[in-house]
Amino acid sequence: MPASEPMQEPAPITSPLVLGARVTWVMFGPVSLLIVTAAIVMRGGGWLTILDLLFAAIVVWMLLGRWVEYRGGSAMTIGGNPVSPAQLSRYWVGLPVGAAAIWVVANALGNHVLA
Repeated sequence: MPASEPMQEPAPITSPLVLGARVTWVMFGPVSLLIVTAAIVMRGGGWLTILDLLFAAIVVWMLLGRWVEYRGGSAMTIGGNPVSPAQLSRYWVGLPVGAAAIWVVANALGNHVLA
């Protein structure tokens, strides 16, 4: 963020649903993905197991959390500024692409390298 841009106060979260959505995509989702990714690596067992489906469900859960937060009017960047539609679009593309790459590496490790 350029130094000339003043930080804006975050919009207050007035809904428990929006608060839950923010906590989902910021904290619970990434931690859950980390745990499931570790389990995929350690267990192996194929490319389409229940862990792989759980991984995909968590990614969808995170996307929905970000969308609910955005629609609730309280979506902020890490710098404290409102999220633009372009930033939301980048998240909606970047998260699945990054998650897919992590999933492929985790399965390759668990099913072929460490098997």
